[in-house]
Amino acid sequence: MNLVTLSLSNNNFSGEIPISPLVAMPGLQILELAFNNFSGSLFNSISNLTILELLDLSANRLSGPIPHSICTQSVSSLKVLYLQDNYFSGSIPDSLRNCTNLVSLDLSFNLLSGSIPASLASLSNLKDLIMWQNNLNGDIPAELSSLKSLKNLLLDYNNLTGTIPDGLVNCTSLNWISLASNRLTGSIPIWIGKLENLVILILRNNSFTGSIPPGLGDCKGLAWLDLNSNHLTGYIPPALAKQSGKIVSGLLVVGRRYVQLSIGNNSQCHGTGSFLEFDGIRSDDLMRMPSTSYCNFTRAYTGFTGDNLRNNISMLFLDLSYNQLEGHIPTEISTMQYLMVLNLEHNRLTGPLPENLGDITHLGVLDLSHNMLEGRIPASFSALSLSGLDLSNNQLSGPIPEWGSLATFPAYAFENNSGLCGFPLPSCNSGSSSRDDRSQLSSTNHQSFQSWRIALGLLFSLFFIIGFVIGQFVEQILVYFGCDYVSVLY
Repeated sequence: MNLVTLSLSNNNFSGEIPISPLVAMPGLQILELAFNNFSGSLFNSISNLTILELLDLSANRLSGPIPHSICTQSVSSLKVLYLQDNYFSGSIPDSLRNCTNLVSLDLSFNLLSGSIPASLASLSNLKDLIMWQNNLNGDIPAELSSLKSLKNLLLDYNNLTGTIPDGLVNCTSLNWISLASNRLTGSIPIWIGKLENLVILILRNNSFTGSIPPGLGDCKGLAWLDLNSNHLTGYIPPALAKQSGKIVSGLLVVGRRYVQLSIGNNSQCHGTGSFLEFDGIRSDDLMRMPSTSYCNFTRAYTGFTGDNLRNNISMLFLDLSYNQLEGHIPTEISTMQYLMVLNLEHNRLTGPLPENLGDITHLGVLDLSHNMLEGRIPASFSALSLSGLDLSNNQLSGPIPEWGSLATFPAYAFENNSGLCGFPLPSCNSGSSSRDDRSQLSSTNHQSFQSWRIALGLLFSLFFIIGFVIGQFVEQILVYFGCDYVSVLY
């Protein structure tokens, strides 16, 4: 049979994959069986499809080990291997190094264990190395530095240890580095600032120490920076704003599906949420993530990254929360005009709130809580169209500005600032008893409002990203208010 392409994805097929009829098709180049209910193991005889270029078995119920025979030919034709969202276990076969033409490898959302094979470094054409949500351990192989074509390195939610290999500075095509929720240590490498094509950097929930490298401001396209829940010290570098207005056209994060998980109240997880690559994964299978329960993910927003950045604008998302940062909030942050989420909560920041933060006209979520900030809330904050605000647990004083979006937030957003007064706190000439009564009343609605605030703020931010990455913000305003998918996880 001379069949070249067989695409049976998005059906309700079940049982084992009918391997015998498939291997009777020696001319098969593309085999797509994704989003079905196939179960059982992946047979060794799959290697008999010697000219197969694309194998997509994602989003099924396959289990057992990944066959070592999958790339037994000395020269394999396979370019795309998608096995994500299954139940594959065991180690990653070293034989994958024989897939010398492999461009995209996605093994995420399985039960794989062991280390990442250093031999993958021989795949000189590899652009996508995606293995998030497994049980992988050990170091990130230093040998990966030879992958000059690598664009996406996504290893979140594993048990990886050690440091980020310095050799990755040679992977100058990197667009997306996501290493969240591992056990990585050491400092954030200074050389990351040399990756001029980097758009997304997510190092959340590790054990990184030292200061934030000012050189990150040299990443001309850095739109998403999430460093929350580490052990970072020192000051917030004003140089992070260096790339403001300098994001250049043509930086690619091509058509990848993503999911943004909103973290609910009373969660053991910190920060604003989790941003994950989501190609080939069922939305319902998010409940398989162990972190779903203890992080209290309440909502998932999904969409597709676009193919270029047409405006010369600045960072969209900045989360440095739950670290040990100190000093003042740099006034330079106000030049990041398209910043949608700014989360600096749970640090040791001091000094006044910068007056010019009110100039960030697109800011949707602002969380500066649990610091040691002092002085008045600038009147310019009234110009912000905020959907989420938390200035609580600081040392702020004076009246709360009475107009704009600040008037829409309950007392908990301002509480535990001994000198603050005015709505929604007691008026500036009232007694402390009134303040106590008002605080007690606001705490009744705190949990539900907090969840709503974060979800709405993230949705607002993600709507912007969806609209922005597929075209100019003003011209795509209708896309800005569109979302590919919204689900409630509880």
